[in-house]
Amino acid sequence: MEYFTQGKSFIFTTEIRDNPALRNSFFSLAQQTFDLDFEPWYQGGGWQDRYLPHALVYDGQVAANVSVNRISFRLGGRRRTYLQLGTVMTHPKYRGMGLSRFLMETVLQTWSDRCNGMYLFANETVLDFYPKFGFVRAEEAQPFLPATPQTPIPLRRLDPGNQADRALLLNAYHCSNPFSSFFMEENDGLLLFYALGPFRDLLYAPLEKNAVAILEEDGDTLFCHELLGQWAGDLEKTLNQLARPHTRRIGLGFTPKDKLPGMTWQPGEEHLFVLSGKENPFAGQKLFFPTISHA
Repeated sequence: MEYFTQGKSFIFTTEIRDNPALRNSFFSLAQQTFDLDFEPWYQGGGWQDRYLPHALVYDGQVAANVSVNRISFRLGGRRRTYLQLGTVMTHPKYRGMGLSRFLMETVLQTWSDRCNGMYLFANETVLDFYPKFGFVRAEEAQPFLPATPQTPIPLRRLDPGNQADRALLLNAYHCSNPFSSFFMEENDGLLLFYALGPFRDLLYAPLEKNAVAILEEDGDTLFCHELLGQWAGDLEKTLNQLARPHTRRIGLGFTPKDKLPGMTWQPGEEHLFVLSGKENPFAGQKLFFPTISHA
């Protein structure tokens, strides 16, 4: 398929990952646009079939892209397939030529009937762009609760570059999060994007358990992005055993099954859009997309 505009012919393709020249061009544009480094993810085997760029190519280089992330979720016990659009970018040389519009229309025509819902996160500069394609605003709600630190669970930090540690991480992920009502399933690739990138130093395992916690501190707040695998006890006790003595507040990167004492909800920090006419799981209930599912 070709897209003609302003005297130029752009070639449409989804074959990026296994084409070295286009893959490197894609990585370069992502680095330039979002300061994203996909190389460790690719080299570590994280780029799998669920992440599919839809790109326009000119003169052997990626000129624009919209990626489709095919994500399976378990929501309230039901399996749902939601598509997240991401890595929406155009090279500065080709902006204003309608490339993103062509790609968005192509993606919607190809995928909108093959999922339960479609969504994306937008930055401040494009809030008026996505409604042109039928996307409407939705609002995540992130749960927080007061901390009452208890005797800590002994933890060791995992190294995702270590084969045994990676196996532990994936095994724990395959057991799901026992405390979550909204969990991403069967997406090792997206988990590894975080494990090999932004969450590389946030992976911890309790001793002698098939379990992993993804933990991040910000002052007196502990963000528990995920609790994967087999954890003993209830969620409130587990969180307070993971807290430090100075922790005063705990934020969750997932939606808990049960409301905990003192729990409050804050609006998500990202601008969420969902495709009108498809499922909107946020309508009428407080939910938070698992942190590790944000692509």
